[in-house]
Formats: sequence, C-alpha cells, structure tokens
Amino acid sequence: MTEHAADQPVIDAPLATPVVDPIDETPRDERARLSGYRRRFAGVYLALALVAGIGLGAVIVLAGRSDPGPPAVWSQWRPSGSETARIRQIADHVSTRYRFPSGGQLVVALAGPPTVTAGGGDAASNPIPVRTIAVRPDTSTGKAEDDDIAIVDASKSLQFVLCGLGDNCSISQGEASEARHSILRRQALELSLYTFKYVDDVDSVTIFLPPPPGAESPGSAVFLRRGDVRAELSRPLSRTIAPGAPSIGGLPTTELQTLNRITGARLYRYEYTQAQDLSAVLILDPIVL
Repeated sequence: MTEHAADQPVIDAPLATPVVDPIDETPRDERARLSGYRRRFAGVYLALALVAGIGLGAVIVLAGRSDPGPPAVWSQWRPSGSETARIRQIADHVSTRYRFPSGGQLVVALAGPPTVTAGGGDAASNPIPVRTIAVRPDTSTGKAEDDDIAIVDASKSLQFVLCGLGDNCSISQGEASEARHSILRRQALELSLYTFKYVDDVDSVTIFLPPPPGAESPGSAVFLRRGDVRAELSRPLSRTIAPGAPSIGGLPTTELQTLNRITGARLYRYEYTQAQDLSAVLILDPIVL
C-alpha cells in the first residue's frame, strides 16, 4: 500500500452482489389464474384481428369488382305484340333482307302451324293438320339403326315455307347452286333462332326450302329443335351470324362453317303420310352432305 493510499479514509460498505429478479411471492393458484386471463385475452385479440382482416379483405375484393352492367342485348331488332304477330314479323323481317343482286326479294316466308294441303288445294282452303313429325336417323356413320326414329309432337312446332315466284314455290331467277342453297339454309337458321328466342311455346321449327326449278321432288327442309341451338340462344345473335344478309356467294368462310355445323346434319327430304285420325304425319329423311 502506498503512502497516498494509506492516508485515504476507509469507507465501510457492504460487498456488491449480482442483480437478480425479485422472488415472486404470489401464490401458485393466483399465478395460474392470472396466466389464464392473459391467454384468454390474447385469444380474443387474435380473433378480433382475424375478423378485422377478413372484413378488410372483403372490402378490397368488392371494391375491385367492376359493375357488370346490364346483360348483353341478344338482337338489335325484336318482334312485338301477340304470338301470332311476332311470328309474322319474324317471317317478314328475315325474308325481306335476302335479295338477288338485282335487288329483288329472293323468297317470301309463309309462317304457320304445321299443315299440308290435300287434293291440290291451298293451305287456306283445304289444310290438313300435322300431328306428328317422324325424324329418321342418319345411319351413314354407323351410330344409329334404321328403327331409331324420333317422334316429335307437332303441337309445339312451327313451319316456314320459303316460296319463290316460280312453279311450286321454286325460285324463278338465276340458277340453282350450292351457294344459293347455303343462303337459303342461312335464312332458315335465322328464322329458327328468332322464333326460339322470342316465341316461348315453340320447341321445333321446320323450314321448307324451295325446290329447284322443274324438279319433280318437293325439295328439302331444315328441321331444328330448341335444344339444337341452345348455345346460340345464350349469346348475342351477331356471334352466330353477322348483321345483314350476305349476297349469293358472299357467305364468309367462318359463317359457312357455323351454318354447316348447325344445319348440315339437320337437312332432310320430306314426305307425308296419313294417320288413322286422318291427320298428317311429316316424315323427315336425312340428306347426307
């Protein structure tokens, strides 16, 4: 010890000890109760946080959704009035738009319930009602047998007769061709789509196409049921056929493909037979294109 150190006064103090946490003297059962409260409140806070998060997420999702707006319009034109008036308007609206290059109307469309004339009379003076439509199957693919005949109740059916100004409703101008036949099938499809869309009580439509000039056979018919065009009825008409009527030979390739897909397998030769109740049965025999 140096002299300087020896001269310093000595301070008598307790020795330093390490710092330790004070002993928790709370009883064990009290500590357990407090711990349970803490866990319970923590669970409540977590649940509230989850609810708040879900609510915020829902607000964000709803805010991000745009207003769907009104449904798309199926067609720019639509018929009005009674069922009979609507059918007549559909026939006139469609048929007047299909024309020769010279501007003359290609055919007229005569609409009404399924009937056939007898004894050379006209439909107004001597009609025979068609009660049943018998559709023979296409056996060319091997997927159907001859006796797989579909019987359709004609009470919810409608017919259109496309009639030219020649003999037996044939088209008097120009020459019969595949291009002209395609235009007639397009007109048949358009008539059917408008009918199924705007006439509720019709489940099937038969459209009789004009026979070739001088032909002895009665011609052909397109027969469509509502289920055959269900997809086309669920989307705007313009997605199936373009607005306006194309000229003969002017059918776009994509539209011709659509036309063949829908009407190609539903083109028939037709004939009539008489049932026991003296009503008529329309028999449709498929034409394989």
